[in-house]
Order: sequence, then C-alpha cells, then structure tokens
Amino acid sequence: MKNLKRILMIGTLVAVGVGGTLSAKGFDYTYVGGGFVSYTPSGGSSGTGPYFDGSYNFNPHFNAVAGYQYLSYGQGVNGNDLDLGVGFHTALKTRQPIDLVAEALFLHSQFDVGCGLPGCGGASASANGFGLAGGVRWHPMVRKLEIDGLVGIDTYSGCTGCHSSYETVTGAVQYYFMPHLSGVASVSIGTNSYGDQFTVGVNYYFPRP
Repeated sequence: MKNLKRILMIGTLVAVGVGGTLSAKGFDYTYVGGGFVSYTPSGGSSGTGPYFDGSYNFNPHFNAVAGYQYLSYGQGVNGNDLDLGVGFHTALKTRQPIDLVAEALFLHSQFDVGCGLPGCGGASASANGFGLAGGVRWHPMVRKLEIDGLVGIDTYSGCTGCHSSYETVTGAVQYYFMPHLSGVASVSIGTNSYGDQFTVGVNYYFPRP
C-alpha cells in the first residue's frame, strides 16, 4: 500500500460516519457496517480483504466514528488500517435533503511482510497520522437512494519510504433495501501515488426513539 500507506477509506470510509437513513428527524448517524475492500496502489499489486466501520451519534451535530480494514496482498504481505475520530453534521435548508459533513480522524497503518521460511519472523512497519475530510450527503428524489461525496487530506509521521501526506476524493452510493438496512458502494481516488480504493458492503442503522 503505497509502500506503507494504503489507508482508508475514508474512505472509508466509506466512508466512516457518512451515510444514513432519512426520516422526519433527518439523516441517521448511528450505524454499523462491513463488507469487502479492494485497494490498488499506483504501480503496485492490489490488496483485498474485509472492512468494518461504524458511527454513534451522541449530539445533534456530532458523532463518534471508527473503521478498520485488513488487506492481503498475497505471499505473506498484509496491511491493517485503523481510524478513530469525531464527525460533525448539519442540515441545509434545501428542497432535497442535504447535510454538510466533516470529520477529524486519528489514523494508524501497519504493514507486515512474512518471509515464509522456518525461523524467519518477517518484518513489520507502522505509521500514525491525522486525517481531515468534508463533504455532503444528499437524498435525490429517488427516496431509497443516497449519494455522498467527500474530499480529504491525510498526513503521517514516521512513514519511512512513503509520502507524508496525500489527498483523496471519495464518492459513495447507498440504496435502502429496508428502512434500517442499506447496500453501499464507494470509490476513493488519491494523490501522491496513493492509488484507488473500492468498497462494497452493507450498513445497519439502529432505530431511533
């Protein structure tokens, strides 16, 4: 993953903290989700694996967010990405429901390489970082459909051999099969040889009182 940076999803993220049902009270920001992620770094081999994310709305305008993904590149090469943070959201007074959203994230990325030989422990490297993202959530006239968009920047420290920062543009689409269950797909494109990331999964939104 970009030598050690195959993070997010803010991708995750799909978007972590982005997406939700629409009711008389507006968009929902309390959910759990998971699915499949594929990451292709510029000039490198693709990695695939599961992802999990979630959000908890603890205030009319703020929600806690978290996400994790595991990527396998084959031949004993694996990556683990974790993000934790807080999101902000506020509704716009428009004909179609639109929320402005933003989030601040702590990022941790770990890259493990196994040599596959007896007595060989392989190698491991990790880096911590900070991410900022902002965008919109929009319900078009098709009420079961939601379209989300985010732009963000991630900055790392201790990232030997890789870019210390990169920008991402993420788009996501959700379709609600049931009032509290949706299918979601997202695509994230990054700068500085970050590469492209694709996710597909499901979100479950907890009923609100």
